[in-house]
Order: sequence, then C-alpha cells, then structure tokens
Amino acid sequence: MAVLIYIHGFNSSERSHKANVLKQAAHSFHVEQAFISPRLSWQPKVAIQQLEALIEDNLSQGVTLIGSSLGGFYATYLTEKYGIKSILVNPAMQAPILLKDYLGPQRNPYTHDEYKLTNEHMAELEALVVTAPTSHHYWLMVQEGDEVLDYRAALHAFPNVAKLTHEKGGDHSFTDFQRFSTDIFRFAEIITN
Repeated sequence: MAVLIYIHGFNSSERSHKANVLKQAAHSFHVEQAFISPRLSWQPKVAIQQLEALIEDNLSQGVTLIGSSLGGFYATYLTEKYGIKSILVNPAMQAPILLKDYLGPQRNPYTHDEYKLTNEHMAELEALVVTAPTSHHYWLMVQEGDEVLDYRAALHAFPNVAKLTHEKGGDHSFTDFQRFSTDIFRFAEIITN
C-alpha cells in the first residue's frame, strides 16, 4: 500500500493539528499503516536525512509527501530528488530568508526542545532550494490570510501545479484543513472512493 508522509513545520511536531487530522482520517479509512508522521530534527540537514530514509524504505510501495510551512519547503526538495508527489500546505518557499529572523535561541512548544539556530543552519537550508520545481508533481494549498508567509511566493514558485487550492481568508494553519482529508488520501492513491 502507498504511504503518505506528513512533514511538520518549524518548531512544530508530529503532534500538530494537521498531523492529527490526517491520523484520524487514516483511522476512519482503515489505512492507519499508510500514514507516517515522524518527529523531525530541528537541524535541516538531519531532518532531510530522516525523511530520505523514510522515503527510501517505502518508495517501492509509492510515497506521497504532505508538507506544511517549512515542511513544504523540505517536501519540494525531496519531491524533485525522488520524482514523487507532494501536497504543499502554505509552504515556506523562502525558508532560508524567512528563518534568518529566528537566529538564536529557540524552544519548540510541542517537544520543549531547546536549541540555537545559526547561520550554518541557514546554509543547510540554502542547499535545499529548488529553483524550477516539476509542477505536475504538486498539489499546492494556500490561504491568502496566512499571517506568517506571503502566499504569493508559493504561487510564483509553482505557476502550473497539478492541483491548486487557493482560498481567500484563512491563516497559516490552513483554516478548516479537515475538509480536504478525503481528497488528500485520494491524491496519495491510498483510497479510491
């Protein structure tokens, strides 16, 4: 069976709202084993290594990624590397620039991990930048009310995606995300009805 891997955002975790929505959906569709939501390192290079190992373990079955915010940035790099599909939810396409505002001490409110974000980590993010994504691999989901990111950066980065959900209002968490649970599992080819 194909799998859906959820990639959480900056200072988030595998217990985020969207991860929980998808976990509950997988349960309701009786495909619990098809949904993977790992806790990722705060270090970009390590997080990518964790995700690469997960993808490679499941590639023969079929893998779709769903990434939120920084997770969407990671998903783009991995989609291009492996030629798989991704759903990007309010993705942080300018992560190396945006996260410079967060240099210094950090505390993850979900995991309580404390760490220091440095310029070395920004360089790790720079190494993951994709300048010309293969648009037909992506479903892009953006809401104009995103208070953290400029939604237009994602629209600019992905001019011709396979599927686009572009809504007025909303916020960075993607308001009423649960509306899309069925379509997400269909896009990942885990369910067919």
